[in-house]
Order: sequence, then structure tokens, then C-alpha cells
Amino acid sequence: REALEQVASELKTTSGEPLVKNIYTVTGQSGEGFEVAAGPNRGEVRAELLPTEDRGIHFEDINVAWEKKVGPIAGTLSQTYSGLSSGPPGAAIEIWLQGESMDTLLAAAAELKEKLRTYDGVYQITDDFRPGKNELQFQLKPEARALGITLDDLASQVFAGFFGEEALRLQRGRDDIRVRVRYTEEERKSLGELDRVRIRTPQGAEVPLLSVADVISKQGFSSIVRVDGLRRVAVSAEVDTKSANAEEVLADLNQGYMASLSAKFPDVSWSFEGAKKDSRDAIAGLMIGFPIALFGIYIIIATIFRSYIQPIIIMVTVPFGLIGAMLGHLAMGYDVTMMSLFGMVALAGVVVNDAIVMIECINSLIAKGTPFFDAIAKAGARRFRAVFLTTATTVGGLSPLILQRSLQAQFLIPMAITIAAGVAFATLLTLLFIPCMMGVLNDMRRVLYFIRHRRWPTPEEVEPARLRLVDSDDSDASGISTEPMVVTK
Repeated sequence: REALEQVASELKTTSGEPLVKNIYTVTGQSGEGFEVAAGPNRGEVRAELLPTEDRGIHFEDINVAWEKKVGPIAGTLSQTYSGLSSGPPGAAIEIWLQGESMDTLLAAAAELKEKLRTYDGVYQITDDFRPGKNELQFQLKPEARALGITLDDLASQVFAGFFGEEALRLQRGRDDIRVRVRYTEEERKSLGELDRVRIRTPQGAEVPLLSVADVISKQGFSSIVRVDGLRRVAVSAEVDTKSANAEEVLADLNQGYMASLSAKFPDVSWSFEGAKKDSRDAIAGLMIGFPIALFGIYIIIATIFRSYIQPIIIMVTVPFGLIGAMLGHLAMGYDVTMMSLFGMVALAGVVVNDAIVMIECINSLIAKGTPFFDAIAKAGARRFRAVFLTTATTVGGLSPLILQRSLQAQFLIPMAITIAAGVAFATLLTLLFIPCMMGVLNDMRRVLYFIRHRRWPTPEEVEPARLRLVDSDDSDASGISTEPMVVTK
């Protein structure tokens, strides 16, 4: 608590108000939400800070300064400095080590933690192993196996001698009395009595305990975590984003150190978990869902335009929007997050709208007899206002969220930047690039026509849109007139 007060006095807020509003301590428990753990050995110091927009200091910077000020506390198993944050819980770096031997896992975890300490900006390096109380461990000698004694026989007989084994039950009225047989109290007071314990062999003979087993006194495990049948120790660490990047640290570890660690401990397997695994799973889902969404958009557009080629031109605007989203993050100084990737999926369905409007206008003008290049020029002029207003309203509507500085908005700002910047960039390219693509497509159609008919057609002859009204006349059976309107001046 005193260290936090010192940190608060050294850091200056943007508003000039005190950094810490309230400090209180909790003993007997630690954690937040559903991850609260209780115990007499637990405790925490909680602080209520000035709101983010008033203090201008990220809580990670406070945690780093606080940890440096406190330093290691003698006798503690772990010291955690954390704050309320958005996104999935867990440390920025979390590496699982799995194997059969706990001693090997702990040795590998110790070396991995030493490696993490060499990176600048990586702090709160710890593992989830917690030692238990001192205990006696029995290991069978080769002589015991020759006598037919198994480890289960040894454990059950020692347990029965010191804790008792049920011999019979007596019913007295409504009470059920269980009678247990064990050593006398005097024989259970001292560990030296183990010298007098006898173990019965399957043949009925009795041999001294110490002649068939080695008794080792050592510290046990408070708990053993298993994943897929293997023991697991998780090494975790936090990252100061101003001086380090979790992805870069993990990439550097993956390039060579983890392979050398596996070579030194061949029985230990490792995997990146935590936030890295969440990102990996989310990206794997997007890799499946995003192409399906693009295919669905293509099918819908192809059905409306009754063409397989023009929807491809419209879909070209999607990568333009993604480029604009990246440039928007770069200009605003934001990292690409998972919300940014989700925004890119939504962006794919938005940026195609302007191209649809543009190409539909070109097709309509061609169907009415307008020359091809005149139709392109007129479509750009006629649809400029609609395209521009659509983009302006989208960017204008998202601007308050992008410029918001409150803590609650920080989680959604990357998605807003993705949509706003992607739509703006794609609009500019739609007005300039889509007409060019239509011209290139028309040239390709004329070349194919020349190859088949040995005659250069006019640009209008190869455009399927010129047959729209004709097809409508031929296929109409409802009695409604579909003749094109002729306007004379």
C-alpha cells in the first residue's frame, strides 16, 4: 500500500487530480468475479483510480511502476498486479509444459522463466505450480517385488495402521457405529515408530517396513493439473506494450529457444495457450467463415445481375476496403485487434454497395441505348452524390465513437476505424477504378468476339446489359407493358 501511494505521488495525471481515489486491503481471499480464491495465506490491495480520460495514464504503466517499487516479497508464492480490462481474461503470454515427471516439468519451467526475464517489458513472470506440505513418500525396493509386495499393498497397510481400517459395523438404535482397527495412540505419535511397522506379504509372512521400502521426507504438491493424461505446468507473464509486444516475444521463442528446450527435456511438450490460443482459435474461425461470407455475397450479386463476371468486379472492392482499414489503423495509431478483424468481415458486406449502385446504373444506361463509354461517364456523374453521401454518413456516424476517449469505448474503436476507413478508401477507388475495370472487361469481350467471329464489334454489341429490355419484352406474360419509354426533346 505504501508503495502504491509513492507511485501515485510520482505520476502526474492530465487533470491534475490525485491518481488514487481510494485504497483498501482484503485478507483471506484474492481475485475478481468468478475467480475468487479464499485462504488464510491470500490477500490483496485494491485501489480505485481516477477515470482513464482524467488521469491519462494506462493502468499497465501503473502496474509496472508498482511492481518495481514493491520488489520481491520474502515468503510469497506469487505476486500479481492486474487491473480491470476488456477482452478475454488471462496473461498476455501463457506457455503450457506437459509431461510425466513433475520434477522435469519444474526444471523446464524454471529455465523458461529465466529466458522470459531477458526480454525488456516482460514482467510478472510466474507459473501455476504451488508446493504442498511436507510428506512421507514410500518407494519400493527390489526386494519387495521379489516378495510379491506391490505399492498398493504397502500403501493400504500403512494407511490401515495409522488411520484405521473398518472391521465391522454395529447398529445401536438409530446410530450406525463403525469399528476401526489401528495402532495405539502411543505407536502413532512418533515417526520413529516406522522402524517397528511390519508389512504382510501375500504368503502371510511379515517383514519390516524399512527392509522393503525407502521412506523419503519431502515437500508434496498442493494440486496436480492434468491435460490429456499428462501433468501440466503453465508459465505466464504480462507484457508492457510500450516496450514489448507479446506476439514478437512468442515468435522469438518459437524460432529457436523452444526447440532447444525440447531437446534438453525430450519428455516435455509445450504449447502457446492463453490469449495466443484465443486469437488462434478466433482467426481459424474467421478463415472458415470469411470465405463463406464472400461466396454468399457473390451468389447474391450474381443472381441480381445475371452475370458471373460483373460480380467479380464488384468483389474487387473488398480488398480495397481491407487496405483502407489497415491504413486507418496506421493513421490513428491503433494496433490491429480481434475486433478489427471482425470489423473487416462486416466491412466486406458494406463496401460492395457503392460498386453495385455504380454498375447497375451503367447497365441501365446501356440497356436504354446509351453508348458504352458515355454510359460509364454518365453513371459516375449520376451516382456520385449517392455514393458520396453513403460514405459521408457512415464515416460521420462512426466518428464520435472513434474520437471517444472513455474506457468503455476503447474496446470498439478498432472495429469503428476498420469500417469507417475501409468504406472511405473503397469509395474513392470505386469512383475511379470500377469504371476502368468495366472498360477492361469490355475490351476482353471484344477480343473474344473477334476470335470467334473475325470481326471487331462495337463496345455496345458485347455488353449483355443491352438485352435487358428485350429479354423483358420476350419473357413478359403478365399483360403489363414493358416497352422502353422514348423521350423526345
